[in-house]
Amino acid sequence: MTREKRSFTRITIDIPGNISLYQLETYHTGPITNISLSGCFFPFQENLPLGEPCDIAITVGEGLETKEISLTGIIVRSDSQGTGIRFTDDSPACRRQLENIISAEKGK
Repeated sequence: MTREKRSFTRITIDIPGNISLYQLETYHTGPITNISLSGCFFPFQENLPLGEPCDIAITVGEGLETKEISLTGIIVRSDSQGTGIRFTDDSPACRRQLENIISAEKGK
């Protein structure tokens, strides 16, 4: 049996997101397919360097209620299935934003 290493449960979602790697001058737009309080996963097939800092923008809401949430992270996985990111901002404000995204997605 494989032991789960994650500290927080990930939920399956399908929300728009962007990932920016400024040192590499790379930008990707696409769906985020799962998220937790500690990270998220983008299913695009380009390999990105592990350990690379990045900025993540997540678009939440609909219509006039749409807003963008900005987070910082680091690439912890990158393979043919996609890119895993660990969030690096552990401030109370960031955690509140993530909790709001997760609770809204669970309520759908």
